[in-house]
Amino acid sequence: MVSQRVDVLVLGATGYTGKLIVQYLESHPQRDQFSLGIAGRSLQKLQILSKELSLSSDVSIFAFDITSYAEVEGVVQTASVVINCIGPFFKWSTPIVRACAHNGVHYVDINGEPLWMKDIIQGYDFEASNTKAIIIPASGTDSVPSDLAVYLSARELAKKRPNASIGQSLTAVKMPDSGLSGGTLHTIITSIEEVPRHKWSDSMIPHMLSPVHNAVEVPFRMVWNLPHTNIYGGISPMGSVNEKVVYRTWGLLEARALSTAHRDRKSIRYGPKFQYDECAEAYSRITGLLWSVTFMTSLVAIALLPPVRWFLKMFGPQTGSGPKHYDGAIMTYTNVTSTDAPNPDHVQTTVTFKGGPYSMTAVFAGESALALLFDHDKLTNLAKEGGVLTPMSALGDTLVERLLKSGRVSYVTKPLYPKDTRKTA
Repeated sequence: MVSQRVDVLVLGATGYTGKLIVQYLESHPQRDQFSLGIAGRSLQKLQILSKELSLSSDVSIFAFDITSYAEVEGVVQTASVVINCIGPFFKWSTPIVRACAHNGVHYVDINGEPLWMKDIIQGYDFEASNTKAIIIPASGTDSVPSDLAVYLSARELAKKRPNASIGQSLTAVKMPDSGLSGGTLHTIITSIEEVPRHKWSDSMIPHMLSPVHNAVEVPFRMVWNLPHTNIYGGISPMGSVNEKVVYRTWGLLEARALSTAHRDRKSIRYGPKFQYDECAEAYSRITGLLWSVTFMTSLVAIALLPPVRWFLKMFGPQTGSGPKHYDGAIMTYTNVTSTDAPNPDHVQTTVTFKGGPYSMTAVFAGESALALLFDHDKLTNLAKEGGVLTPMSALGDTLVERLLKSGRVSYVTKPLYPKDTRKTA
């Protein structure tokens, strides 16, 4: 049994994204108010990381065997909040969630694996609600920005039309030019090769993680146009993950609104006919189509051709490595959400993130963990009941405030009108 106690524990700290999260937390303005621990499989690598990052002498180091549940539980029990970066998550991280749910330890991770998320919802949501453990998967760039953009639009519409339901919501994602980390590539390939084939059919269901199913299906597209704008898009590489998290947020809020035992008039509700879709921003319809064709061709080649996967394993980025950071990287998520009405109201929310997808993951996961640690009284009623939740269903306005205060996130929300087709910068 480990005797040390820490407020925030980063599991998988020596990986590419884990290191970024440790750096972010170590330099956080509230650093003198919480104790920090780093954990992984190799004590030597953890000690090297501590020296490399010049971590404070009070940062605790934990080495543990990920294949031993007793050791996993022992490490988890040292923490108030766990940030998990150990992937592929379907392969390694179920025991970590199990230990958090069983011991009432709050948890966030950076996974983008909806099939695994379904497993932990089915396996540990009930136990987490009993112990009041708040479990928030997908707290990185998968899928905080998408969840946030919809939430901000819905909140604005609720101010204008308190009783209105949302109809369509579409987000266009603009990413800086950057590559994948070795961990991300390894997860993609390992998922294709090792996840049982019978599970993959679930990945085609947008609301597979939602406690409420939406009968309104969003048709498959290759090209998008945000309503009442000149913003076009093609297939979003992260869209199939993000949509499932957004739909789980919708389903959790909808289920609570429909429950007489938990009815909360102050909670945001998207409405029964909510539809979400996402695209990668493109310069025009043609470039959007070309991108979609290129992406689908590449995805099929990776999925069906073992030589392609072999080549990527040999010559692609290796585990622990990732894209170089550069100043001025910007991510932009532009969302248009409309009420479900004959003459609908439309809101456009543009969220700007100062950083690339991996550096922003450090911000999202770090602030989510600190919200759980410091701001429990400000969390949503759903969060206070525990369970496997989503970033916005659990953290809501508290996460919005923290992200704005970080100086790395800003947003603008404005009404849209049918003839307003001006390009948004």
